[in-house]
Amino acid sequence: MSVGLLAGLMACQMGCAVQERPSARLPSSSPAMIRTQAAPYAAPIQRAAPESTTMIRGVTALIVAPQDVPPVQELESWIQSLLQGGVTMVLLDIGTGTESDRMAEDGRHPMGIYFKSQWAPTIRDIFGELIPLAHRQGLSVLAAVSPRRINWIDPALAWLDRSYDPVHRQLRPSPYLDLFHPAFQEYVVGLLTDLADTDVDGILFRNDAPVGAYDGFGAFGVRAFERDFHTRMEPAQLFTPAKSAVQGAMSDGTARPLPAEFWYWAGWKARERMKILERFSRAMRLRRNTQHVALEVHPEAITDPRTALVRYGEDLLEAKRRFQYFLLRSSSRAATSGINGSQSSRVLEQMKGLVGRADRIWTTISISTDEVRPVGIFSRADRAELGTDIGLIYQRN
Repeated sequence: MSVGLLAGLMACQMGCAVQERPSARLPSSSPAMIRTQAAPYAAPIQRAAPESTTMIRGVTALIVAPQDVPPVQELESWIQSLLQGGVTMVLLDIGTGTESDRMAEDGRHPMGIYFKSQWAPTIRDIFGELIPLAHRQGLSVLAAVSPRRINWIDPALAWLDRSYDPVHRQLRPSPYLDLFHPAFQEYVVGLLTDLADTDVDGILFRNDAPVGAYDGFGAFGVRAFERDFHTRMEPAQLFTPAKSAVQGAMSDGTARPLPAEFWYWAGWKARERMKILERFSRAMRLRRNTQHVALEVHPEAITDPRTALVRYGEDLLEAKRRFQYFLLRSSSRAATSGINGSQSSRVLEQMKGLVGRADRIWTTISISTDEVRPVGIFSRADRAELGTDIGLIYQRN
């Protein structure tokens, strides 16, 4: 961990146009909660990214929890078992996260990342151990990250988002990070640049903590929207029904007439989010020519674009110009195997028409087995149903 951590990032934070109330740096209540202090990010010598990269077709991938990766002395035999089971790629989270409120960490579990970096504590260098052996045997390794759910950053940095509380009609602190905060963006650029140094094959941006209807009201996002639209943002007015407004689905699924300003705000958030994620992937490509970039989307992005825009900040037609692959998030967590656990063929066929090519589509399929060998059996049946080019991403329940 580098000394003088806060200097560069706080300089960015203070130098931006928005004035935020500084947070007091109180002692951490959890020994695992580290204060992310890093030297100012120094841009590496950059190599030009290729204008186009070769698409990988018919990928059969397995999502592996970092704690399930065997010790280094067993990695080679583990990789061989994956390949023999029909797996051509593994997906690994870059670090820890939470399934609930990220501030409710009890301190009993370490928080950090699974590669070496000056930007965060390393729990274990899984990427550094795995990738050379995997590449030697022909197995690809993809990293997965949900930027808003990074849980090793000190809350005192004041990088948390703000959400609108429609009941009390006021803004409240969010448990998730503010994607529109410039200092946080610089932090993620530095972190993912170090990840690129592991020679990881690509990155998947998850959307399990979406910038939904009531999210994204941090000071920097609001001010940027006001600047772009030359208007004053009043969050309560966005959710006040208007007589002449278009019907739209709110995040709770209830149809309500919403004012035009709400749709400007929803569209702006979706576009800015994609620009930010594109910037993250470009930083990786410039550093190490990281080739493959995937974006997770919900089924509604295909079947009900307006609902997807409101609930998840997703716009597939806009995103297809910026990303290579799209992972269709599973709509069911039931313990099933094969096509019954994936998205329906109808949704995937509709998705092909939207993105233009089957090899740009990956779909999540839940399996109940802990063994690797059945993946190859499942994939043969699934490919007969879905086609040879669609990527099959298996996830254990």
